[in-house]
Amino acid sequence: MSSKRVALIGFRHEAMISCPFLTDPSTTQIHRGGEMRQVSYSPVSGALARLDEEEGFEAVPLLIARTLPGGPFERSFYEAIKSESLVLLKEQGPFDGIVVLNHGAAEVDGFNIHGDTDYILAIRALIGPEAPIAVPFDMHGQVTPEILDAITVLSCLRTAPHRDYFETSYRAADQLIRVMKEGLSPKKAAVRIPILIPGEMAMTAYSPTKELFAKLAEYDARPGVMEAHLFIGFGWNDRPWAGMEVVVVSEGDQELAVRYAKELAEEVWAHRKGFALYMETAGVREGLVRAAEADCGPVYLSDSGDNVTAGAGGDLTFVLQEALDLGLSDIVVGGIYAPDIVEACRNGRAGSQVRLDLGRHVTATQKPRSVDAIIEAYGESLDTSSYPDLRGSQAPWCRVRIDGVIATFHAARVGLTGLGHFKAMGISPTEHKIYVVKLGYLHPQIEDVAHRHICLISEGLGDLDYRRLPYSQVIRPVYPLDADMEWSAELGLFSVERSRLST
Repeated sequence: MSSKRVALIGFRHEAMISCPFLTDPSTTQIHRGGEMRQVSYSPVSGALARLDEEEGFEAVPLLIARTLPGGPFERSFYEAIKSESLVLLKEQGPFDGIVVLNHGAAEVDGFNIHGDTDYILAIRALIGPEAPIAVPFDMHGQVTPEILDAITVLSCLRTAPHRDYFETSYRAADQLIRVMKEGLSPKKAAVRIPILIPGEMAMTAYSPTKELFAKLAEYDARPGVMEAHLFIGFGWNDRPWAGMEVVVVSEGDQELAVRYAKELAEEVWAHRKGFALYMETAGVREGLVRAAEADCGPVYLSDSGDNVTAGAGGDLTFVLQEALDLGLSDIVVGGIYAPDIVEACRNGRAGSQVRLDLGRHVTATQKPRSVDAIIEAYGESLDTSSYPDLRGSQAPWCRVRIDGVIATFHAARVGLTGLGHFKAMGISPTEHKIYVVKLGYLHPQIEDVAHRHICLISEGLGDLDYRRLPYSQVIRPVYPLDADMEWSAELGLFSVERSRLST
């Protein structure tokens, strides 16, 4: 008997629509075919591992496009990825099942439809109604009714900071295998919860998020349930589909899925006032002073307003300039997007002096300042291929010293999320007293080595207080913008069966 063929295809894109830097090839890595087995990328390797374990199943990796969070996809670039995906599915098919490796927070410049929705609907239209589709989502993605109608099963991350990419992808493939082997017809129910919060207010180390995500395993264990999911969503985007969601997938009982989805949503809503910033926070100057006065390091400061892993620009130098004003030393300020500064250092030798113009910001008020710097290193690319799960960059970068501050500038936007990013630029990630990274919460590799973390409440597109954002498309009322609103899960319910939506 021939093996059941399962395609792996998709993209991981988290878009902040207010970011003017559109997502294009400069911040995207695309792996095709057998190369997907060679790269160390957990959203892919988890699904591959589960499919490879199952006798009678053949995993067929086709394409994964991995982007740095940023502005929406440049339209022609997205269309090229979608077109190639459909061609691969058609030419290398037919397939008995599909794992679509999408994140869930994609946007496309000029589109009035959610990016992941457009992509998944195109795949469903191509392959027809029968072949099951599984998707391992990020908890900061959005699931629209159209997506739930098009897919068969799903999984979703359950840790923030995210430590379970492999497990989430593994679970998605496992559910797909169950559907294909047992002939299940899963039923799905979802509730949109009118809450907008950033991920930094829903970290799984703190209550109530810790307990809410722990409950998901309890739902999974109930008879007739495949999996239950909680999506924090991506509230920076002024879109009608923005907000929190719960999704429950049953083995075939629609009423069961609806009952549990409503029950879980009501519990999330009851804890809405508990979502807050529980990690240490400070203003920019205060945070830098605290770090300098700390007994020991490394102290990692996250420049939350310019958080590139949420899609912010990464071009702001407010924290760097404050560190210079304070006369700090033994501090690394990394990941600043400044192509002009990189170009100014291109022809300089290590040890030579160069005059640099800081503060030519695009995503916030400019703060011009000229400084003398010593070039320490220059690279044509940031190669992190030897470090698991780290996204590098094919663009040039430079490392300079300005008085007592080491700073790295980059010709393309980059997120310094792991130890390998620093090592690739010749910087120890632990031996300096202070590090500044353009993140919100710290990513796991950095979190594990930081003696202390202070989240700077800084200026930029990644503003952690959504009450200050100019929403016009988000469905109102919504918490916390409308703090006194009343709501019940029945109002947000949509249940899904094959080819049918009821709201």
